[in-house]
Amino acid sequence: MDFIKKIIPFTIFLCLSNLLVGQVDIPKTLHLKDGSFLLGSLVGKSNEVYVWQLADGTQITFLKDQVRFIKAYKENFKHIKNGKIKKTKGFYGMLMAGNLNEGKPSEWWRYEHDRAFSINLTVGYQLNDKLSLGIGTGYDTYVNDVPIIPLYLDFRGDIFNSPITPYYKLSVGYGFDSPTKDQKNNDSVEYDGGVLVHPSIGLKFYTRGNLAWLLDFGYRFQRYDRGIIWDVNPQRWTMQRASFRVGIEF
Repeated sequence: MDFIKKIIPFTIFLCLSNLLVGQVDIPKTLHLKDGSFLLGSLVGKSNEVYVWQLADGTQITFLKDQVRFIKAYKENFKHIKNGKIKKTKGFYGMLMAGNLNEGKPSEWWRYEHDRAFSINLTVGYQLNDKLSLGIGTGYDTYVNDVPIIPLYLDFRGDIFNSPITPYYKLSVGYGFDSPTKDQKNNDSVEYDGGVLVHPSIGLKFYTRGNLAWLLDFGYRFQRYDRGIIWDVNPQRWTMQRASFRVGIEF
């Protein structure tokens, strides 16, 4: 009899616990027809609207016509604020484009190599909020000179956990020369690339989808050699360029 008296309250507790757990909505992902998605849970609905609650407790009402579907929780993302989300782990891609403006050239470069257009694509893996590792390449068209094809390792991370956050970035690698057709036909001149170092900082703007917009400010150091067959000493420069680029992370 004593055993029964002890087991009955425990059984009632288990039943109530299971009932309460069953009433808690498991986190899901709400996908909208504009291509974005929100993490959270469905807390109410009618024939016309859905009431969606974000992780921070904010509730947003959507017309059913705005919603594409609701499915299981999307891993490796988290809420920041006002429906903005950020990736916390996993593979990423990043496309950057902009100008490399004259920094500190030698006298020889002053009039012919004052700027360059740069476009770079980076793919990698985000380890956590503060660090991701990647590899990238691109195309840098220095004015009146041999275009450079960079190949680099990329290290970067967010500084704050907010919808708009500064970030740090460092690219280290090698820039390969890519002579034009006319330059290839000139047997008296040889071109060679060199070490590339590009530190930068920027601002990242997270969205409600799996995207972030980037503004990037930095300074690029690119080694470059040009040799003439009758001169045993090739011309060597470290091209220094202040960079301003815009991009998208996906």
